[in-house]
Amino acid sequence: MTGPTVESVEAIGVEAPLEEPFGYAQAWVDTRTATLVRVAASDGTVGWGECWGPVAGTVETVEEVLAPHVLGEDPREVERLYDRLYDAGRATYQTVVPLPAISGIDLALWDLAGKLRGEPVSTLLGGARREAVRPYATGHYFPQVDDVEDVYESVVEEATANADALGAIKLKTGLSLLGYGPGEDVELVRRVREAVGPDVTVMVDANYAYDRTDARRVGRALAAEGVHWFEEPVAPEDVEGYARLAGWLDVPVAGGECHTPAEFDRLFEVGGLDVAQPDVCIVGGLTPARRIARRARDHGVPLVPHVWGTPVALAASLGLIATLPGEPWLEFDRSPNPLREELSVGSFAPDDDGLVVIPDEPGLGVTLDEDAIERYRAE
Repeated sequence: MTGPTVESVEAIGVEAPLEEPFGYAQAWVDTRTATLVRVAASDGTVGWGECWGPVAGTVETVEEVLAPHVLGEDPREVERLYDRLYDAGRATYQTVVPLPAISGIDLALWDLAGKLRGEPVSTLLGGARREAVRPYATGHYFPQVDDVEDVYESVVEEATANADALGAIKLKTGLSLLGYGPGEDVELVRRVREAVGPDVTVMVDANYAYDRTDARRVGRALAAEGVHWFEEPVAPEDVEGYARLAGWLDVPVAGGECHTPAEFDRLFEVGGLDVAQPDVCIVGGLTPARRIARRARDHGVPLVPHVWGTPVALAASLGLIATLPGEPWLEFDRSPNPLREELSVGSFAPDDDGLVVIPDEPGLGVTLDEDAIERYRAE
């Protein structure tokens, strides 16, 4: 073999406790976490990736289960190595493939390959169609309060500020976390729409808070409010439910952050998605995300990656978005996250036109602050 080879793979858990917890349909968040993956080549070049989820178990899976399958290999052969990692993960766990852990290595390999070739990831993925992308603001989570009126006030205030800044927002429903129901969810959306006005693009994410009956009821109300899409209305496993809702509702049905590549295939086959949302830190990395994007295109379904991580996740998602047809969005997380704000040198803030510029430097185009990584390293 000529050229650099993979010399080491290191997984680094990072965590940042939050001053105030916030909630969504399924849980309260009091700490932001991620597992970064550092892949070094024999010539000293380094690539960075990111895994979704808890630090516990992920570090060991990356370093002890997966890393041996890429050591000594050509880091530029990313797709071949992804397939090897997928097979190794399936052989190890049998009933599940550790896709978030594979994601970290896959992203790091794409970053490394781009640096070795002197080209941005968007070029390696097929070529950039755009230099910048329109963002929408994710956030608007639930505060820990007892009175639903306090929830309405908090969310409306945040949504109004984000709408003024970006012109597009995504809300959360699923107030069952606080003991309320679909009626209060619809009222929350109604109050935000009234506050931001008819010209602001509003998406709604239920984080699978509903069964089919309640999802149908809520979805009809969202259509009346001019909502752009209804995200994760039912449990990820309910593929038939997605298909039925997509047929029942006038509001487009979105989803994908909780789905595997094989599940995306089934969703496309049954017409269960109007918008596909793989997360490159969950689904296995850029390799399967690009394959899903191709299948989505074949089924006439736009792809908008789910993004909720560190600057690595953001940069990798931008690299994929650069290659997508149509007019894709960037999910721009505005919820509290010191890891997102402090781990990189520079930021991805919107420019004067309200767009986020896609990196054109070799690899993912993100430079991490290793002192900050050490500051947030999980114990």
